[in-house]
Amino acid sequence: MDDITMRQFLFTQPDSEVEQATDKAYLAIANKLLCHWDKKCLFQEAQDDLKKVVCIGLTGYYQDIISDAGVWRSFINECKRLYGNYVPFHQDSEDYTLYELNLADVEFVVWYLLAFNSMQFRFMSPQNKDLLDLASELYTVLEDSYDDITAPAHYKDLFDCELHDPESSQTLYDLGQWLFWKNWLIIPPFQLTYAQIYSHFVEIQHSAESPEQAARQISEMRDEIITSMPTGPLALYMREWLTLILEGKMPQPRKSNAVSDKEKKEHPYYTAFIKANNGEVIRFVKTYEELNTFFIDGMGWEAGEEHLPSFKNHSDFVLMVTSDKGLMVAKNIAKCIKHPLNPLYDREHACKFAFNLLSQRAVCPGDMLRYICSNGYLPDARFPESAQVIDADGDTENSNRLVAANWDFLSRVYLQEYYRGDD
Repeated sequence: MDDITMRQFLFTQPDSEVEQATDKAYLAIANKLLCHWDKKCLFQEAQDDLKKVVCIGLTGYYQDIISDAGVWRSFINECKRLYGNYVPFHQDSEDYTLYELNLADVEFVVWYLLAFNSMQFRFMSPQNKDLLDLASELYTVLEDSYDDITAPAHYKDLFDCELHDPESSQTLYDLGQWLFWKNWLIIPPFQLTYAQIYSHFVEIQHSAESPEQAARQISEMRDEIITSMPTGPLALYMREWLTLILEGKMPQPRKSNAVSDKEKKEHPYYTAFIKANNGEVIRFVKTYEELNTFFIDGMGWEAGEEHLPSFKNHSDFVLMVTSDKGLMVAKNIAKCIKHPLNPLYDREHACKFAFNLLSQRAVCPGDMLRYICSNGYLPDARFPESAQVIDADGDTENSNRLVAANWDFLSRVYLQEYYRGDD
């Protein structure tokens, strides 16, 4: 396998046009990781380019903790606040040292970089034995240099700015651009969204009157995307990432002219649904015919019409309402949900497909998913490869517990704007 080149390495760095004094040392670390991996019989089915991406990304983690730049620190601190543990899929232990090199960090980072830089490993369990063995091997490479490596020359200046200082505006802009589009932690989950956006960039290039106009339009579109779309492993908006990194806290909610809770009126669909559904906020319907009948007879929609006709060729519907947003409908998922009122639940089917609700975009609305998972109604969700896998303790239910304990994180990292976008 060819080594990682300086050009490939610099592409991921804050200033990709300038080689810094410490870049050669970190490029050497990335290539040591790559060479060590290549000697082991672990994930040899991974393409060479993917291995390079993982090794460069793991080196990015290393640079971040060596310099205490704050990206990794902000991530694990927010995980602690949200979930009670610093690293997803890991319980806090006495061996874990905050903001320094940890095996648990490397295990997570290797899983994350493999899963979100390739469809081949996208749904791999973070407890896959080969994955943990690989992470352990790569950890030793980083550990060997940990006490001697020099901090990245340019990281301190990049993060030496204040959010509300006008003199820092250009630095903040550059930092946000790097974090959103190139940073090892932030970019991987966004790549699926980027693949969809890229076609718009190509269309602009073909339709613009000049290359300069195309460049300007694409730049404006990129800036709009940065401010409007969540990204990274926690599906945070860039203003949230920047505040976490620079100030160590989440930003205050933006002020709005929204009415108070007391002044809010119930959505008319909520009122009609609750009345027609015996006071329950959720309903399970087998066929489209039953669905349409409920809309007409229960919700008072116009008789003689086929409502939501795009659902005609589907079944196993879940309907749910909230007082502020009204009605949401999902198709083909009712069999996965172990709700006391759901006659359609099928455990065998759920073991195979329940994980899709957490990992496949547009399968289940965000509010519905939160309701289902927070109440324990998705007990059979497991990483797909784990359906027949027994862990080291011989426990076939371990994957179910892992998903149940991390459902919100999994929803954020896999679903991105489809989970956070309605907040």
